[in-house]
Amino acid sequence: MKKNIYLASLPNGYFGSAKNSWDTLNLERLASSFPTNVYNIEFISVTDIPKIHFDSNDVLIYTSLYNNEVRSYLKDILYYVKDQCLIIPSYEILLAHENKGFQEVMKQHLGNNDLPGQYVFDLDQVKKPIPFVLKTIDGSGSSGVQLIKSESDFAKIKKNYSQLPIKRTVKKVIRSKQLSSESYALYSYFYKPFKRFVAQPFLEKLNCDYRVLVIEQRLYAMRRDVRKGDFRASGSKKFHHNKVPCELLDYAKEVFDKLDNPFISMDLAFKNGKPYLIEFQGTNFGSSVIRLSNGYYCKTADGWEFLEKKSLHEETLSYGLLNYVERKNA
Repeated sequence: MKKNIYLASLPNGYFGSAKNSWDTLNLERLASSFPTNVYNIEFISVTDIPKIHFDSNDVLIYTSLYNNEVRSYLKDILYYVKDQCLIIPSYEILLAHENKGFQEVMKQHLGNNDLPGQYVFDLDQVKKPIPFVLKTIDGSGSSGVQLIKSESDFAKIKKNYSQLPIKRTVKKVIRSKQLSSESYALYSYFYKPFKRFVAQPFLEKLNCDYRVLVIEQRLYAMRRDVRKGDFRASGSKKFHHNKVPCELLDYAKEVFDKLDNPFISMDLAFKNGKPYLIEFQGTNFGSSVIRLSNGYYCKTADGWEFLEKKSLHEETLSYGLLNYVERKNA
């Protein structure tokens, strides 16, 4: 009996991510690796998922989106589906999509504490020695990322995010005169403007980082130089495909194996011979590392070998999906 492979796009046919974040991948090419004599391919919308009774041998491959409402919808409808069949990406990877906070939770759970971040919803909770990097939990291309170089820097950030609406500020003044100091402290905390952040140690004097995309046994990698006068490489567009340190490739493969997904895109730092995991995504990641590379790395008995071979985006992801499904069903 054939196994069912469901590819779920958004209702308008979107399946991320292509060259431009708003463009869609070609689903037929994405499914091209699956032999039709073994698998039955069905193209559906994510809104069809609640109507389908999934079998334990079924595979559901779905897309996510940067939009929080769409991601929240997916989390809701997939909560029980994840126990009925194999879903790709995994539910944990969905929770980590556009959520640096949950990425920190995953990193700690998996033992990747080489760059230990602190996940908070209240900036007063941050306990990191200065300097440190402060990130909002969403955003890409270095947006929402700031370097805290002094206590005054941090105070300005906290002040910026602690602003209350005028109406609430007036009420707060009134309550301060009506309530006891203990009750007023509880009242102030109840209406405090909370926002989630991740605080990470700052790796000083880095002139680049690395984007590494692992797709089963293939590792695509590029170096990204830091922008002039900045500490961030993300969003710099200064790409290089020079030789990547073997220690970095070993580390990327180790992280990939722990995260259990057909593909993982990572931002890695490398300092004094030691790799560090900054961020990762397992869905809707940028494709430039595939499109701009002349080949990929593979592990051999003698170490890492670079194979010069241009890769097509959908076909490469399709290779990863098929190999992952067959590995999970082995």
